[in-house]
Amino acid sequence: MFDAKQSSLRDVTTYAPVRIVLVGVSRVIFGALVLFSGAVLAWAAYGGDMGKGGEQWWMMLVGAVLAFAGLALLSGGVGRIVSAFADGYFRAGAEGVAVRLPRQGWFGRFKLVEYQYRWNEIEKFIYFTHSVNGIPMSRELRIRLYGGKEARFERFYFSASVKRLATELSALAARAGV
Repeated sequence: MFDAKQSSLRDVTTYAPVRIVLVGVSRVIFGALVLFSGAVLAWAAYGGDMGKGGEQWWMMLVGAVLAFAGLALLSGGVGRIVSAFADGYFRAGAEGVAVRLPRQGWFGRFKLVEYQYRWNEIEKFIYFTHSVNGIPMSRELRIRLYGGKEARFERFYFSASVKRLATELSALAARAGV
């Protein structure tokens, strides 16, 4: 490995905190809606006319599960908003590629994870689009390493497009002689 802070790596793209905050806000809103609907369902099953005839416990269970899932989504969105202010980067140079970004955990937790790859470890850069029924939903940059491992970086972490990142990194790898 090499030291990304001491080497001559330069920023290929900048970390995009505004984009990460927007993703976090959307998850907070969706989580709040799921939490609210679960709480209303559990409350209605407990005290209302819903679930008469022995089905009341089932509706309360569904409401509690929905509320728990909503709480997880809401806290995950808050954690993503907080992680937007972490010190992330995407750098490349003569030694290779270094990336530092937050890795999301459960209930809003995150940790900064660093990836460092030398040029001779990298097989290729892949521009990948997730789509549902042919409709593009999200994009990510995949760095395929020799041996079959892949590192995946979602588009919203960085300001440059994934296609531009892939072509620029491929050009840097060619200049490095790999």
